Amino acid sequence: MHSDYELVDVIIALQERGFNHDFVIENEHIRCLQYNELIAPDDFEIMETHHCECCKKYKNGSLLYAIRLMNYDVKGILMSNYQSYLKGMSMQLWAKFDHELRNGQREMIGKDLMKITKGQDEKGI
Repeated sequence: MHSDYELVDVIIALQERGFNHDFVIENEHIRCLQYNELIAPDDFEIMETHHCECCKKYKNGSLLYAIRLMNYDVKGILMSNYQSYLKGMSMQLWAKFDHELRNGQREMIGKDLMKITKGQDEKGI
């Protein structure tokens, strides 16, 4: 996992390398926004993961995943924050992303999740 890059720099670098589609997490799948298609966890691979500091003032960050669809010549970017792992993701999709968490920054992500969870508890969320 690459870490602590500026968000816009990572997006531009990935787009220059052909990652031109946008993906979002949608319960049990990811959705390709350009084609409005749902993609199952078994139908894509995560080629790269980048941790980006979005706003140091609030100490939040984003994870950018370079995604490649297995059966098509489609590559794109999925951007997520750590709160995505707390809600709205199926176990099958979680397992797909868990591989990246284990290989990269499990300890760092765990600490960030604890901060987010603690912040939600303090706010009564």
